[in-house]
Amino acid sequence: MSTAMERILTLELPPEAGFLSVAVAAAEAAGRAFGLSEARAPRLALAVEEFFEYLRREARRDEPLRLTLRRLGPAARAEFRFRAEHLDLRALNYAAGVAPGDGGEMGLVLAARFTDRCRLTLSGKDDVMLAAEVDREYPAADPLREPPRLAPPFRLVEDPAAEMLRHAAMLAAGRYPARLCPKGFFNPGRLADMAEAGLYSALAAADSGGRPAGLLLWRSPGGQGVLFSGPYVLDPAHGREVAVMLTEGFLARVARTKALCAVSERPTADLPAEFFEPLGSLFFTAGGEVAEQAAFFRSLREDEGAAVWAHPDLRPFLEREYGRLAFMRDLLPPDPGDGLEREHSLLSTELDQRRGLAVLRPLLGGRDLAENLGRHVEALRREGIPDILFYLDLAWPWQAAMTPALLSAGFTPRLLLPHSGVSDEAVFEHDPQPH
Repeated sequence: MSTAMERILTLELPPEAGFLSVAVAAAEAAGRAFGLSEARAPRLALAVEEFFEYLRREARRDEPLRLTLRRLGPAARAEFRFRAEHLDLRALNYAAGVAPGDGGEMGLVLAARFTDRCRLTLSGKDDVMLAAEVDREYPAADPLREPPRLAPPFRLVEDPAAEMLRHAAMLAAGRYPARLCPKGFFNPGRLADMAEAGLYSALAAADSGGRPAGLLLWRSPGGQGVLFSGPYVLDPAHGREVAVMLTEGFLARVARTKALCAVSERPTADLPAEFFEPLGSLFFTAGGEVAEQAAFFRSLREDEGAAVWAHPDLRPFLEREYGRLAFMRDLLPPDPGDGLEREHSLLSTELDQRRGLAVLRPLLGGRDLAENLGRHVEALRREGIPDILFYLDLAWPWQAAMTPALLSAGFTPRLLLPHSGVSDEAVFEHDPQPH
C-alpha cells in the first residue's frame, strides 16, 4: 500500500528464510525512493535484513512479520511489528554487551551501527514494534555571522517557507552557541524537511522587506506538552521587540491546541522570562568550561493533577519540585520487581557530537541495567562526550524503578518536565565531578 502523500509501503511476510530477499529488496528500493543516497540506501536494507533474520527465529511462528517502510521527514524508516514473548535485544544498545561469538546477535550490532537510530515500542506484554532510521544526507551550511540590517515594522510569519527557514537557521547558527541550536541549523535542508513533515512547527518574524528577523521552533513529543527552542533573534538591535512578538505569537498559537503547557530546556537569553516560570537548570560543557542552562515552562490551562510513579529514592526530589511548581501529583511506588522481568535492558542513545551531548532513554528494563549504564557512560566518555542526560517517563513503573541504578551510576536528578512525555519526565544528568 502506498500513496504519493504518505509515502508508505507495507508488507506482511511469513517469518521464513525464503522471504528475506523480498524484505531486503523492498527496503533498498524504498530507501532510494525516499531520498536516501546510493551510499545510504543499503544501510536501511542491511537493518531490515538483520532484523528479519533475528525475528524469524525469535518471533511467534504463527503470525506474519509486518514490515512498514516510510519517509519520515529527513529520514527513511523501517518498522517491524510482531509478537514475541521473550526477546534479547541488548545488541541494539550503543554500548552493546555482546561478544563476537554471540551468533545472531552480532547482526543486530551491525544494524545498530549502520543506522542512525533504532527504536522499540512495547504495547502490552508481547506486542512489539522495532524500528530503524537512516537519515538523508544534507549539505552543511556555514553560519552567517554578520547580523542582517533589518527595517521595521516587523510581522509574524506562520509556517514560514523553506527558503526563509533555511536563511533564518544560518543566521541563528551564527549568533547562538551550538548547545542552543537544533541540528538543522547547521544543515538547513534538514530543518526545512522536518518542518514540512510536521516534526517541527515554526514561527518566524520578518521585517518590512520580508527578511527573517527571528525564529521560534516547537514540537509535540506525544504527551500533553509542547517543547520549544528559542526565540532566536537575528538582529540584536531589535532583540526585545522581536523576542516578545515571537513569544506572544507562539503562546497564542499553542493555546488553541489541547496542550497543557509549554516547556523549554534550551531557551535563549532573549526569552522574555516574565512570560514563564523557572523549572531549574542543567549544566553543559563548552570549551572546557561549565555553563548553566536554565529551563522554563508556561501553563496553558489548568493542570487538574495526575498520578505518577516514583521510586522512594526519587521521591524527595519530586516532592520538592511538585511543591515548588504547585502541581498536584499522587506519587505511586513501583513494585520491587518492576523492570526486572528480563535479563537484559535496552537504552536508546541520541548523540550530538557538535553539542557534545548524549541523551539516553529507556526502551526495556532488565536486571543488567546498572552494568549497562556503566558501559554507556564509559563508551560515551571515550568518544569525548562531556554531557550525558537520562530521561525517565514517570508514566511507567518500570522506568521509575530504574532510579537506584541511575543514582549508583553517577546520575543526579536535575529537572522535572511537566507533560513532556506520556506523563511528566525526570531528567538526570551524569555528574562525574560536582559543579
